[in-house]
Formats: sequence, structure tokens, C-alpha cells
Amino acid sequence: MNPDYGIILNFKVNANANAQKLVRLARNIGARAISVEGAEDLAPYKEACKDYTVELVNAHGIDLESANVINDLINFKRNGQHAVFNVELDEMGDLLDNQKTALTLLNDWMHWFGHAYNESTESSLKTTASNSFVCENRHASYQVYVFIKSPLPETITVSGFEQEPMRIEWIDERAALSFDFQDNAAKIELSPYPEGIDYKWRVLRIMKHRPEDDIKETQF
Repeated sequence: MNPDYGIILNFKVNANANAQKLVRLARNIGARAISVEGAEDLAPYKEACKDYTVELVNAHGIDLESANVINDLINFKRNGQHAVFNVELDEMGDLLDNQKTALTLLNDWMHWFGHAYNESTESSLKTTASNSFVCENRHASYQVYVFIKSPLPETITVSGFEQEPMRIEWIDERAALSFDFQDNAAKIELSPYPEGIDYKWRVLRIMKHRPEDDIKETQF
């Protein structure tokens, strides 16, 4: 299965389910794949997936619960797994209320951090804090993501660099953070903290040094 399918929604459907509506919902929260259980005919779901550029796969996961959804999402990532959530429908083919809440939380979080979540994989870089871990972009390894659980510490240290990073920032702020680089490790000052929603997990982006960063501008 494509590793970029970070989130997969497994819809447990009935005859009243609207395939277009469900696939659009999945696409809007950043899911790049869905699974379907209970459908007598998969043709409407295949057509909807084609319309919204979403893959139809076969997957079964854990029940979607609003209280734990972000922690569950992060646990999947930390364990190197696809995040597969089972989504129940009522008799009318609508979402259950508690799952509407969970999907809203997922949507809000993925709006800011979905790119880092979908396209990241395990990194050789490490942090010293148990409430954080490091991934890197599987398509562009110079982009590193540090997932940090709230409440946020004042500083965090990331080690294992070959060269000093070019830039470090909160993904949802895009303002550069100060850091001290010694012995292949960056001690990052996390303040000022991002404003707005108090997410249970936030993500730093580190831009590693690239060979092309050493190329000087050519004057003609």
C-alpha cells in the first residue's frame, strides 16, 4: 500500500450511504485512501474515488473516537503504521454525532500538519524528550518534522545532524525559531509558542543543509 496514505477512513456503510458525500468528506480531511465495508455494490465508491482522486483500498482499523483521535493518529505515525479509522453510519447513512466531532478535530489538525503527516517516515535524527519524535519527508529528506506533545517544553534538542540546519520553524507559524548548534545537535528555543488552538500535538519543520545551498549566485 502506498506509504503516503497516512490516514485511511474505513466506512461501515448501508444502503442509504451516499458514496460521493463520504469520499468528499475523506478527501477534505486529508485522507488519500478509503475502505468500505457493507456495500452491496462498490461501483459508486469507485466512481466517487475517481472523482476526488482518492484510492479505494481494503483496510480495517480502530474505532474513531473524538476524545482520543489525535493521540491515536500520532500513535499510528510513531509506530510506522497507516492510521486506519473505522467510521460508523446510522440507519439513514449519516455519521454518528461523536464521529462528526472526531472528524472535525482531525480536519483541523490535518489542515496544518497533514503534509508532514502523510509524507513522513522514520528519521535517523533523535530527540532527548520522551514526548516527542522525529520523522523526515520520504520524498525530500532535507525536510525534517519533529512531533511534540503538549504542554510544550521551553526547549528541545534534536541530534544526529551532519551539518547545521538552515532553518527551524513551527509549521503553523512559519516564523524562524532560534537554536544553538553544537556537536551535531540543535538545541531549539520553542518560544514564542504558536497562537490559536491548543493542539495536543504540534509539529516543527527543520530544513537541513543541502549541497545546493552552497552554490553561490552566478552573475552574468
